[in-house]
Amino acid sequence: MSSFEPTLAELGSGNLSDMSTIDSLIDAFESRRLSRREVVASLTALIAGASGAIGTGQTPAPLGQVAQGRTLNHASLAVSDVAAAADFYSKVLGLKVVSRPGNGGINLGLGDGFLGVYKLTNPGTVNHICIGVDDFDPERIAARLKEMGVNATIDRNPANRTSGGDQLYFSGPDNCRVQLGANGYQG
Repeated sequence: MSSFEPTLAELGSGNLSDMSTIDSLIDAFESRRLSRREVVASLTALIAGASGAIGTGQTPAPLGQVAQGRTLNHASLAVSDVAAAADFYSKVLGLKVVSRPGNGGINLGLGDGFLGVYKLTNPGTVNHICIGVDDFDPERIAARLKEMGVNATIDRNPANRTSGGDQLYFSGPDNCRVQLGANGYQG
């Protein structure tokens, strides 16, 4: 049934633009050149290719240790009103402000860690958690994660912190957002 059948390598290689490929798949399905099963398989390959595993010609390295985690450094909450949230947690839990990043958030001290409250578009959710690691080197850790097929980003914007240098983020299973930082980082 398939007269249009891009290879898995083509789907993930960037040789075909993603929208062009999707449009071609839909056209082939609508003209009955592809079955529903073939469309689903092709879209699955396209999505998998977007993660970098297909089309690079390389198999990601197996998962392995990139740093030694030591502490749950902080949790950042998405809130609708930063001042009200900070006041609430300060009063209810006896927390004190330890830093105020230039992005408008407030970080409340919790021993060696903190609770961050930030005005974000998804109030009522945990935006991310941060694990404090030994020998924090965002470049080295991001490169190692990339070798394993895990996309990591480094935030170099000084408005997003008051200390601690660059911030490294990646997503774990179920798209849980995780930040890595130096032990004792206070926002």
